Amino acid sequence: MQTKTTLQKIARALLSSFVLVMCMMVTLTGKTIAEQPVAEVPLTVKKVYGEVSIFKTIKVQVENLEKWVALPNHDPSKFILYIDGNAVKGLQPILVDHHTALQFDLRRISDNKENKDAWTAILSRGPRSFSRTVPIAVGIESGVSLPSAVDVNLVIINQEWFTLFILLSLAAIALFWGLAYKSDIIRDTGPQPEGGHRKPFSLARTQMALWFFVVIISYVFIWMVMKDLYILTPSVLGLIGISSVTALGSAVVDSSKRSEQPNKLRIQEEKKSRNEVEAESLQRAISMLAVGGAPKNLDEQNAEQRDKVAELAARRKEINQAKKEIEKLTKPLASKGFISDILSDDEGISFHRFQIFTWTIVLIVIFIWSVYNVLAMPEFDATLLGLMGISSGTYIGFKLPDQQG
Repeated sequence: MQTKTTLQKIARALLSSFVLVMCMMVTLTGKTIAEQPVAEVPLTVKKVYGEVSIFKTIKVQVENLEKWVALPNHDPSKFILYIDGNAVKGLQPILVDHHTALQFDLRRISDNKENKDAWTAILSRGPRSFSRTVPIAVGIESGVSLPSAVDVNLVIINQEWFTLFILLSLAAIALFWGLAYKSDIIRDTGPQPEGGHRKPFSLARTQMALWFFVVIISYVFIWMVMKDLYILTPSVLGLIGISSVTALGSAVVDSSKRSEQPNKLRIQEEKKSRNEVEAESLQRAISMLAVGGAPKNLDEQNAEQRDKVAELAARRKEINQAKKEIEKLTKPLASKGFISDILSDDEGISFHRFQIFTWTIVLIVIFIWSVYNVLAMPEFDATLLGLMGISSGTYIGFKLPDQQG
């Protein structure tokens, strides 16, 4: 009996252990099912439907997606689209085609930095072309993309619209250059020179026109590729502001000179008349000394004659100088050619004009390079903008005693 009781105790202990082990296995199994990772249901990108381009809608067919969605805690809106290895976040997909595909509305979200940076990397990578082949995949929020062997054609920019953009840009530039040649749109203010000549080209107005066309053409080009309207930077506004203030300052200086011109002309004419009277008086005195007899104080007379001759020469020099000033005030400057006009003042080629023109060309080249390669308007350093401001201020300062704009 004792042996039988012992065996029963052992059996009950074994049964209890078995039940405990089974309960633990059920618990672990249930937990595993609840937390089943994506890898337990193999997902593979099979095909992509639709044009891959901003503002387009595509469908990504995923093998076993319907089985994955049927599992608990699996949210298909958490999938992320990968284009050329870049995670384009912020595009919440929806299930289509009986839960066998994910539909994405391709768009660049202006207030989502990760989304904007991804599109910038996608569209600006490699040599510039209308389209290129890129791999497409989807992945979960952990950052792991699913296996995919699908390559699609990424449309960077519509070729027809780009051709139209180039033609319109060239037409606008040609039209403006025609206006600049035939009109005074970028020439100095004031009256026209005589003899059929044209007024000189203005450096300040030319600079403002250059920045206008560079910025507006760059803006439209970036918008055509990125479909983003919020692409202007503080640096761009600073450059436009500097060029506008330079042109405005130049116009103010020229207007001030024209308002002072009648008074300056009157002063020069009075100076010329006064010197002519003095010269005529000196000439008569010299003639009287020359025709006189041999005086006792011959040396004194000769000295007096030399002094009057020297004074007469000085008066005639002042008369000639006054004539030049009067001619300058009454005869507007004529154009000597585009490059000569914007680099020259009354004294010829000037360094301050050459400086501002050179910096303008350098910044325009950097600006165009950034737009073409990075698809973004550059952010110039505040020091560089300050240098442009100093150059413009120097230009306006040197204009004060100058006449050419």
